[in-house]
Amino acid sequence: MSVLLFSVTTILWSLGWTVITLQIAIAPAGPAVVWRLLLAGLVLQAWLRGTGRHKGFARRDLPFVAIQGLGLFAINNLVFYEAVAFIASGLVAVIVAMVIPLNAVGLRLAFGLPISARVIAGAAVAACGLALVFAPEWGVLAEGGAWRGVGLAVAGSCVVAGANIAAVRNARARLPTLAVIADGLIIGGVFAAIVTLLRGQSLAIPLDATWLGSLLFQAFLVSILSFFCYFTLQTRIGADRAAYVLVVVPVLSLVMSSLIEDYRWSLLAVLGASLVAAGNAIALMPRRR
Repeated sequence: MSVLLFSVTTILWSLGWTVITLQIAIAPAGPAVVWRLLLAGLVLQAWLRGTGRHKGFARRDLPFVAIQGLGLFAINNLVFYEAVAFIASGLVAVIVAMVIPLNAVGLRLAFGLPISARVIAGAAVAACGLALVFAPEWGVLAEGGAWRGVGLAVAGSCVVAGANIAAVRNARARLPTLAVIADGLIIGGVFAAIVTLLRGQSLAIPLDATWLGSLLFQAFLVSILSFFCYFTLQTRIGADRAAYVLVVVPVLSLVMSSLIEDYRWSLLAVLGASLVAAGNAIALMPRRR
């Protein structure tokens, strides 16, 4: 079951990058994030509350539900898409790999969980692999504004790690996963709408078939299904190892690019992808009992 959850999350998130590219070619990223979150949140809320599966959370749980929703649904998307405006998405993907050790440290500080040597070793191997895959991207640091993109990507990674800690807390409190997602989507959508309006962007929905189709994919398959799989995976194998989804996604995205966008694999890219696979194998090995 864990392999299935990992695979579904990875595939949907990888496709999500391609779909977002289609959307931002038509309109700014802000409206795409806002309507994706609100549409998914409203539909999920209606279903859960209509069937009696969501009766609200205790006051003590609401701050942690909000942190999870803001970090994993709103802030990370807004920050990462902004980072891509300054540096190549491949370099952003390399930086996002730091979520893995950040998760391990965060879990240690928040819950006293031991830091797995396998996770740290696997993260190091996979990070080296990603660096090789995206070696040509490093040249963009010489361009104007590139360091701002790096700073945004680092900040986004820290936000994701913090939100993952909240997700672990919510799982430990036995909060229903879909209900947490439903509330998080609404909170994140409202926050994203406020940020988008403050930036002077319109929330108008483009009447374009590609944009609307992408919105439906992002809302239902990415925002609901993939995050349900991801949070369930966190509960089963731990947030540190579940975070390896974030390492596999950029490599799988390149595979899709080679089929759709004529991406050509270099020897370094093949070697790097192999190291990413090896890093996953190290980090995801069953723990000794």
